[in-house]
Amino acid sequence: MTFLEKIKTNFKANKNIAFAIDEITYTYIEFSEKIVAIQQLLLKHNVKDNDIVIVHANNDIETYASIFAIWFLGATFVPINPNHPKERNELILNQVKSKLILTSNDKEKNIVCTKNISESKDEIIIRNDIPDRLMYILFTSGSTGIPKGVAITLKNISSFIVDFNAEYNLSATDKFLQIYDLTFDASVHCYLLPIYLGASIYTVNPKKIKYLEAYKIMEKQEITFAKMPPSVIAYLKPYFNRIKLPELKYSLFGGEGLNYELVKLWQDCVPNAQVQNVYGPTEATINTHIFNISKQLETSKTYNGTVSIGKPFGFNKAFIVDTNNNILPKNTKGELCLYGNQITVGYWKNATKNKTSFFEYNNHKVYKTGDLAFIDNDGDCIFCGRIDNQVQIQGYRVELSEIENAARQFKNALNYVVLSKKNRFGVTEVILFVEKLEKEIKALQNFLKQRLPSYMLPSKIVNLEKFPIATSGKIDKQTLLKNLE
Repeated sequence: MTFLEKIKTNFKANKNIAFAIDEITYTYIEFSEKIVAIQQLLLKHNVKDNDIVIVHANNDIETYASIFAIWFLGATFVPINPNHPKERNELILNQVKSKLILTSNDKEKNIVCTKNISESKDEIIIRNDIPDRLMYILFTSGSTGIPKGVAITLKNISSFIVDFNAEYNLSATDKFLQIYDLTFDASVHCYLLPIYLGASIYTVNPKKIKYLEAYKIMEKQEITFAKMPPSVIAYLKPYFNRIKLPELKYSLFGGEGLNYELVKLWQDCVPNAQVQNVYGPTEATINTHIFNISKQLETSKTYNGTVSIGKPFGFNKAFIVDTNNNILPKNTKGELCLYGNQITVGYWKNATKNKTSFFEYNNHKVYKTGDLAFIDNDGDCIFCGRIDNQVQIQGYRVELSEIENAARQFKNALNYVVLSKKNRFGVTEVILFVEKLEKEIKALQNFLKQRLPSYMLPSKIVNLEKFPIATSGKIDKQTLLKNLE
C-alpha cells in the first residue's frame, strides 16, 4: 500500500473528527465528500498530473480539502496567503505560472471558488502516485528580495511522516494543534501527520490573538500533540502560574532558537508531556532533528541559552563543514549540512541558488543550511545561530546570539532580539530590540556593561510594546529593522 493509499483508507466510513475549525467540526466522511467535490472541479478545469494549482491559504475546511484534492489527483499544491503583500504574491505567481487558482473566498473575482460547491459521495481518485512527483512548492524569503520556491516530492514528505511517526506513540485518538500559516512547512506537519493517523486537527484562527487562542484550544479540547514556535510560550509566560495542560503528551518547539530558561518554566505547565526541541529547514522537509528536554536538562546542552537541536531521526544524516565543504571533527563549529530522503530536489527554476546551496557527497545530495553549529561527544547537534548572524565589529568576530543571551539575564521583558546593520559610514552597528522595557533602558545598558566587552555593547536599544510576528510564528526581523528607518 502506497503512502496516499494508506491515507485514503482513513476516510472510509470514519466518523472521527478530521478538523475542528472555529468550533465547527467535520468528520472524515464529511471531509472526504468535500475533497471529492473539489477533485471533480479540478477535472472540469482539465487539471493533469504534475500541474501546479495555487490555493489561497485560508483557515477553513474548503482550503484543507483543496490541498488533499490536489495531492490525490497527482497535481502540485502551492499556497499563497491572500493577506500577504500583493507584490510578493505576484512574484510567486510569475514563477510557477499555475493554470488554476482556488479560493474559498466567494468575494474574490476571476478565481475559481470552492466555497459553495456540493459535496460528493463518490470515491476519492488517486493518480500519479509515484515517489518523484512534486507534492508542493513552498516559497521562502530570498536574499535578493525574490521568494525562492522549495520543491518537495512525495518521497520527501512520505519519508518525513513515516519516520517521524515511528518516534512517537500516536494513534487515531490523538488531538493535534494546528497553529501555523499554510505557507509555512510546519503546517504540513500539523495537518498531514494526523490525517495519516486518522486523528483530529484543531486549527487556530489567525485573525485572533494566536498565543491566547492556542492555549484556549489546548485546554478546552484536551490537545495531546502541540507543535508551536517558541514565541507562543514567550507571550504566555505571564500566565504560566495558571496554565495546566495535563492531557498534553507531546509539546514540540521549532522554527527558531528555543530559550532554555523559558522552556524550563513551561515544563511545569505540561506535567505529563515530553517536551522537545525539533529542527529542520524547509529544504529538508519540515524536521530532521529531535532533542528531548528533560527536567534535569544540563545547561551544557545549550549554547548562549539556546537548547540543543539533538540528533537526526529516520534516514536523515548531518555533519559540519568548513568554508571549503571539508567535514569537521566533533566540537568544532562550522556550517550544518544535511542529507537523506527528505532533501528537496531543489529550488524551483533557480539554478544559481541550487549551485550554491547543494553539493555532492558519497553520491548523496547535501544541503548547506546556513546554520552555525557543532556536534558534541554525544552526537547531539548544538545550534549556534545563523552564519550570517556573525558580524565583524572592531576586528572582532561576534555572534549576535551571545549578546541576546546576556540581555535575557535582565528582568521583566518577554523578548530580546539583536540585529546588525551598517550605518551611513559603512560601519556595522549592533541594535538590541526589547519588549515592554521603556522605563528600564538605562538599567539594561548598565547591566550589559557588566557582562559584555565594550565592542559587543549595542549602539542602540529600541523598546517596543510588542514584537511583530511573521506568519511562520517567528519574530519578524525585517519589520524590526524597518523601525530604524
